[in-house]
Formats: sequence, structure tokens, C-alpha cells
Amino acid sequence: MGLSVLAGGLIGVERQWRKKLAGVRTMVLVSLGATIFVSLSSMVASDTSPTRIAAQVVSGIGFLAGGIILRDGFSVKGLNTAATLWCTAAVGTVIGAGYIQEGFFAALMIMLVNSVIRFLSQRFDQFAEGYRTESLEKNTNSFLIITGKRSSEVALRTEVINQLDRYVLSFCHFVCQDLAENRIQLQVEIEPAANADLAVKEIVTQLSKNNHVLEVFHLAEEGETW
Repeated sequence: MGLSVLAGGLIGVERQWRKKLAGVRTMVLVSLGATIFVSLSSMVASDTSPTRIAAQVVSGIGFLAGGIILRDGFSVKGLNTAATLWCTAAVGTVIGAGYIQEGFFAALMIMLVNSVIRFLSQRFDQFAEGYRTESLEKNTNSFLIITGKRSSEVALRTEVINQLDRYVLSFCHFVCQDLAENRIQLQVEIEPAANADLAVKEIVTQLSKNNHVLEVFHLAEEGETW
């Protein structure tokens, strides 16, 4: 049991150093508790298998891990801590079953994942964010020109806005001009986005099928304004 306390403490030190929700004490208790449960199977005279006890530990630790996970708006916190709790329980069960070396190796691997992989994950996020920013800087505004009947102005405006919302696009200008023969022309300037070009082409396809639309086309010329 002392070895399970040591293994759980190694994992908990890294968690507490980063000021996570579960620190040294929590990891030690999880590891020790799992070891006690699995050790029970070897203490009784019946043919109870350690794997049966381990299966119950896996189920029980899910409730503890679930209490760590918090939702803050659209973000979820505590997933890594909950996963670490789950892995710590696994370390305790392995040590409790008598596999000391394997248990400590697993504890070291958990520490490695929480430190080194965390660094690589942050680097990847920085690279991805830089790539998205560079892509947006290269893109220019797109222009959508829709011609329809004056009596259908409200329906046309609504349909265009719905299509933009569908593809998560934003516009910076939305102008309506009167034309001859009771026609109007909607001119929409769409802000740059990573998927803007393909999305606008799909919007043109959808609008061309609309009965209120007489003509629709797409411009993507840099620096063009109204």
C-alpha cells in the first residue's frame, strides 16, 4: 500500500504544481483506494479474481471523475484531471494485483503525458492559430450580387441572411438598390473567412434555385468597394 501511495503521489505532484482541481491528496487517495480494493481479493479465501474487483473500481471512479468536469459557457474544464484520476485508479489496481514495476512505469508514463504532451499540445494550438490567422490575412472580401423583384425584397433579404448564418459568414455591407422594371439589386460584402470562397459558391447555387431571385453572381476582387 505504501508503494501505491508513492505512485499516486508522483502523479499528484505534477497536478498540484499546475494548480489543477485534483492534487497530491486526491491522487494518493484514488491510488490507495484502488489498491485496497484489489488487494481484498487476495485476502479472502474464495476464488475472487482481482480483475473482477478492478472492473468495479473502473465503474466507481467514473462518478468521482464526473464531479471534476465543469462546464463554463461553451468551454469544458477538468477533462484532463478526470482522465488522470481514472489512470491513477488503474495504477492502484495494477500495484494492488502485485505488479509493482508495471504500476510505477504506468505512473511515470502518466506524468510524462501530463507534462511533455501538454507542451506539444500547446505548440500545436499555437501553430494552428497562426495558420488560421495567415489564411484570413490572405483572403479578401467576397461580394454577392442578387437581383430580384421589388415586391420580394423582404423575402430576399431574409433568405440571404439565413444562408450566411448557415455557413457562419458575416457581412460588413448590405445595400439594396432600385433598378428599372420594378427590380432591386442586393449587394452584400462578406468578410474574409477560411471557408468563405466555397461557402459563397454554395450560397450562389442555393439562391439560384429560389423563385424570388432573377439573377445572382459572386465577385471576389480585392479592393472593390461600393
